[in-house]
Amino acid sequence: MKPSTSHLNAQALLKAAKQQLVGLYDVQEAQAMAFLLLEHFCQISKIAILQGTAKEVLHSQAKKIEAAVEQLLQGTPIQHITGKVEFCNCRLQVNSDVLIPRGETEELVAWVLDDLAANSQLIQNRRIIDIGTGSGCIAIALAKALPAAQVEAVDVSRKALHVAQQNAVLNHVNVNFWQGDVLQMGAPSTPLYWDAIVSNPPYVCDSEKCTLPRNVLHEPALALFVPDNNPLLFYEHIAQYALQTLSPQGNLYFEINERWGNKTVQLLQAKGFGTVVLRQDLNGKDRMVRAQKNLSSIRQLSEL
Repeated sequence: MKPSTSHLNAQALLKAAKQQLVGLYDVQEAQAMAFLLLEHFCQISKIAILQGTAKEVLHSQAKKIEAAVEQLLQGTPIQHITGKVEFCNCRLQVNSDVLIPRGETEELVAWVLDDLAANSQLIQNRRIIDIGTGSGCIAIALAKALPAAQVEAVDVSRKALHVAQQNAVLNHVNVNFWQGDVLQMGAPSTPLYWDAIVSNPPYVCDSEKCTLPRNVLHEPALALFVPDNNPLLFYEHIAQYALQTLSPQGNLYFEINERWGNKTVQLLQAKGFGTVVLRQDLNGKDRMVRAQKNLSSIRQLSEL
């Protein structure tokens, strides 16, 4: 993709970028990336390109796109190149310190919002915590949709929390972020009750690294991987914390590894949660679990 003049036609530049990316990425993904690069570096919309009304691209802009294509070919996620991603009507900044928000996590947020809207007892004064917040995507989306709610979020990484705090400011929401290790979280010293606990914890087994796309490996390992011999490590600890801190009839929501759907359900049932629901994402993969704290959960906790 070597421009020969000081200006380039946007359609020609799009085609050149797409052709370079096809091979490492499928045709649709390559084209979507090419459109994003034109929008990011040239402020040219997809509709303008498709309608043939796009302005010409400067040579300097074309060089930036050329460099970005080279980064993509090396496996750099496009979100790290543009520095942003859209998530649940929020625009979020992302970098190599945080997991890139994905569509299945948007489905998890939608489930939480649907449940809260359907429960008249939770109309006011909702208290929600996002455990392992990363970019803050879950907490910020919930706070934006529920401006009267008290939303908190915790992460072990100071760098991730810095990104999350910036994203909260960018989206004009109030979220209380704090640093903490989920593997060390116990019952608080003073009574604390959540109406909903939401988490997308690390769930990719170490042995699955070789099966992941190269761009995923640019994301923080801390937010991705768990030992093969304990794939539900984080679910175990978060579930125990939820038993201690959920309000009666409160819900715990997890995003999960599709390989461990039934095992996750069994873990939650064994801990004494009431109704446990396994839900598939839009691609038909086991991806989300909801567990409700009920009287049997409380009784089992009192026996510990």
